[in-house]
Amino acid sequence: MKNLYRRPGLRRTREALGTGAVAAVASVLALGGLSGWTATGYAGSPARIEVQESRVLLPVIPGSSTNAYFRIVNTGGAPDRLRSVSSPSVAAGIELTEHRMNATSGAYRERTETISVPAYGEVGMSPFGTAVTLPAEETWRPGDRITFTLEFERTGRVTVDAVVRPVTLGTTS
Repeated sequence: MKNLYRRPGLRRTREALGTGAVAAVASVLALGGLSGWTATGYAGSPARIEVQESRVLLPVIPGSSTNAYFRIVNTGGAPDRLRSVSSPSVAAGIELTEHRMNATSGAYRERTETISVPAYGEVGMSPFGTAVTLPAEETWRPGDRITFTLEFERTGRVTVDAVVRPVTLGTTS
């Protein structure tokens, strides 16, 4: 009668040891990588949003649409996303927009759902990039302050005052 419980051969033992060694090396490398990531401060570092500059352009035609521009800085290790902007001074019609160009009608602004703010990066809104488009009040004058609440996906709400500035040629700041 044959022995049903024979021991595995030398070849099977080597295969098992090889597989175990590969798993052990992969685990050590992963642990080392995660330890290095943690030591450099990237692990668990949330988005930290600051709005460092804010302005609203006073339109040439009183009461027409205009743009607000914000310089948004993220000093945290995770990206964030601007989802919406509101203001108690503006009843409705505030939109996140992006500058676009085409061959037939030139420049135009297109509505966008969100604006990404990279980890350890910034977004500088400008007439040639992203902006907040809104209807202007006829009573606005240069130097007035308009309060805005910017709502971010991770950071939540950030409230800032933007200064109303006249449109000047040759500057984008």
